[in-house]
Amino acid sequence: VLFGLGAVGLQEDHLPGEKPPVRQPWDTHTPAPPSERLIVRAWWELAQLRQVRERVAAEVCGWPDVGEPAWKTLEDGGWDEAWRVHCKPVRVREGLVIAPPWCAEPGDLILEPGMAFGSGEHPTTRAMLDVIATRAVPGARCLDVGTGSGILAIAAAHLGMDVWGVDTDLQAVQAAADNASINTLRMRIDATPLQDVRGGFELVVANLYAEVLVALAPELIRVCAGRLAVAGVLLEKADMVKEALGALRLVEERPAGDWISMEFER
Repeated sequence: VLFGLGAVGLQEDHLPGEKPPVRQPWDTHTPAPPSERLIVRAWWELAQLRQVRERVAAEVCGWPDVGEPAWKTLEDGGWDEAWRVHCKPVRVREGLVIAPPWCAEPGDLILEPGMAFGSGEHPTTRAMLDVIATRAVPGARCLDVGTGSGILAIAAAHLGMDVWGVDTDLQAVQAAADNASINTLRMRIDATPLQDVRGGFELVVANLYAEVLVALAPELIRVCAGRLAVAGVLLEKADMVKEALGALRLVEERPAGDWISMEFER
């Protein structure tokens, strides 16, 4: 109905304190029942204001349980560009800086922020970048499982490794390939399922949720020919990952806030 009244956008929100927890793909419990009431926000062009207020009052406010609307005028703040101020260069070490294209300096790796996960600012991504900066051996093979934006694969390739990045999300594969191209780095990026990856890799990196790491554990162990680094693990779920990867030797743990990264060795 609101779109029919000319709204250019709509958003539903839960009332304060009523937002249910996000349901993850591995959750088996019964989903929370839908909320009985929601907040609905709608946007119109300012020129429509008078007519829209009259029509909303006449056509919507009479419905059962619909409260009186609150109206607010918003200035055009350049929202399409404002998000860029939150994307800043990530300095991993001397000679390894990852930056968005609008503030990259000569020698930086360029990463175009987009839909795929991995800008370098999240502690899990940063932990894996630190591992790559420390463990990269030029000419050795690196497998990036769940490559996302390709940030880890790009860092490894920049440091001279022979890199293969895989992801089940085709959008992520395209984003990673585009980011590799921007940096003129040669690497293999595709949607090959991990069970179909052949050969061993001196360094395997996987920045994934604990539940996904557990499910992939047999394959991660199989492809690891040297060191496996994992992140994306909440502290309270570290033990389940350690148990699943028990065929490898745990050599290092790095807590960072609510998260922990771990390194295993064959």
